[in-house]
Amino acid sequence: MITWRRLAIGATAATVAFAALSLSASGLGQHPTGSDNPAPEPTAPPGQTGGELDPNLEVVHSWALAPAGADDPEGAGSRANLSYAADPGSVVEDAVTIFNYSNVELTFRVYATDAFNSPGGQLDLLPGSQAPTDVGSWVTLVQDNVTVPAGQKVTMPMTLTIPIDAAPGDHTGAILASNEALSDGEGGGVVTLDRRIGTRLYLRVNGPLRPELVIEDLATDYRPALNPFGGSALVTYRIQNRGNIRLAGSHTVSVTGPFGLSKRRLPAEEFPELLPGQGIDVTVKIDDVPALVLASTTVELVPAGGSGGEAVAASSRRTTTFAPPILVLVLLMVVLAIVVRRRYRRHRDPFFHTCLLYTSPSPRD
Repeated sequence: MITWRRLAIGATAATVAFAALSLSASGLGQHPTGSDNPAPEPTAPPGQTGGELDPNLEVVHSWALAPAGADDPEGAGSRANLSYAADPGSVVEDAVTIFNYSNVELTFRVYATDAFNSPGGQLDLLPGSQAPTDVGSWVTLVQDNVTVPAGQKVTMPMTLTIPIDAAPGDHTGAILASNEALSDGEGGGVVTLDRRIGTRLYLRVNGPLRPELVIEDLATDYRPALNPFGGSALVTYRIQNRGNIRLAGSHTVSVTGPFGLSKRRLPAEEFPELLPGQGIDVTVKIDDVPALVLASTTVELVPAGGSGGEAVAASSRRTTTFAPPILVLVLLMVVLAIVVRRRYRRHRDPFFHTCLLYTSPSPRD
């Protein structure tokens, strides 16, 4: 699966530093110089004079795709991403700009796609070969492929047509500029790299909003130790976004004995923004949980607020599991075995002697 990333090949030190800012996972949908500044205008690539490339210069591949400027579609965009709020059935007109910072001409496939959460919760995109079914399928671009000369830029109009039956709430995708290149793979083979970068596309379809974060599949595996106070609890659960808006927040896990005794609580941890219908699986381990026969696990969710600033109520879930004190049980079993053995021998011996009286031969005179 290709994530939000970008690849710069054979770049100079300055270009590598620049590409690292513009193509990192957290920078998708932001401009190379940061979300508060416009993308820099392309300049003549180093070593290229009169349209010719210096044969001694290493080839550099570097590019960006950003929303076109709000006031000047031909200028460098100052927006961090494509973000809209619209009614079902409406049409939004906009544009994106492709900046080719390379010292060679590049051809890009430009397309829209849908976003989802990876197993780790990070925002990810469908592979280029998979057709989108949500907001990515509602975008129309004037062309699928575009060639951009070295050091130049191209602005492409786009149209977002929202279906009349579009579900209210948040829909997330991206507009991408993809360039393929051949590379050496494992075993000496040749593989095709799909290098792509783009800008995020956030759409909120107007209508009833339903923020809802829940805990699902909560389970605790208590692992006892010989030390009754040295056990551990392995807690697994899933944070699921059942609502229709993007939600992030924090989660806290605690384990207690009966009547709240010996409470063990982990510090709160943040989880990334989850898209509607998406979730993340969590596994945490809590040490030094006393074996008090029963252990109660509680998971609390504190949403950070909706993507539009909506208030979202906190929620929690609880479960109870068996926490056996192994050492105590072993000692009880040993004591019980000793008691049973003594009682057995006590009842066995008279019976044994009685049997001997009846079976022994009579003495002879």
